[in-house]
Amino acid sequence: AAAGGASADDATSSGGARPPEGGARRIVSLAPSVTETVFELDRGDRLVGVSTFCDYPPDKVRDLPRAGSYLTPNVERIVSLRPDVVIGVPTPGNQAAVEQLRSLGLVVVIVGEHTIADTWKSIRTVGDWTGSPAGAAALIARLESELGAVREAAARLPKQKVLFVVGHDPLIAAGSGLFIDELIGIAGGINVAADAGGSWPRLSLETVIAAAPQVIIDGAMGSEVGKGLAAYWRSYASVPAVRDGRLFPQRSDALLRPGPRLARGARELFDMIHASPRSGS
Repeated sequence: AAAGGASADDATSSGGARPPEGGARRIVSLAPSVTETVFELDRGDRLVGVSTFCDYPPDKVRDLPRAGSYLTPNVERIVSLRPDVVIGVPTPGNQAAVEQLRSLGLVVVIVGEHTIADTWKSIRTVGDWTGSPAGAAALIARLESELGAVREAAARLPKQKVLFVVGHDPLIAAGSGLFIDELIGIAGGINVAADAGGSWPRLSLETVIAAAPQVIIDGAMGSEVGKGLAAYWRSYASVPAVRDGRLFPQRSDALLRPGPRLARGARELFDMIHASPRSGS
């Protein structure tokens, strides 16, 4: 079980605290997905601090005070911002900071972000703490409808075997039980790393060649795409995705943030998964 009273099957932990009437007025967000949700619910004016990784929406989040990273929150900085609530996600590195903040009397709410179901629960929780539960319900309904439209479009096309990479050397892929795995399925893909064991399995060259993905989405290079991407995959020339030129850099962080842009991420996946092979590449 996770610290702070959250068990594995209860993704939301608030240390027993309840949202005040009308929601919290001063909010510190420690996760990009939380920050995006607060802005999507039109409660951005209540954010008094965000994590160093929070960068969307860019024009609105740019000038907000930073409260440390998503992995290692800055406790002194957070205390100085006098928040009514601190909202974050469970990470291996932030447990001690969460306990310290709670011991100092601050309300810390931890929301899950592993699966799509966690995302809906997280949006509902952020809705409660920002005083906009109706807005949260409407946002979830819209996202579910948009995901349904992607699923319907994908159902009319042949399924494609997909490898979604998040790290090189070792090669790390998105595995099972993750929202990325669920989005691949919604967009008409079969995640070839789903059976490799765990959420972020390490794959060998042999495993990838045997899995024969038809589409590879590579999020490991960040902005260093282009020549570097083709060079990295050259040794996998026999893999259909490489052979047919269906190798895509994952340019958008919508695919890695389970929040208001979840459906946009699904559409981006759909476009990559069903793109025509590039002959002669």
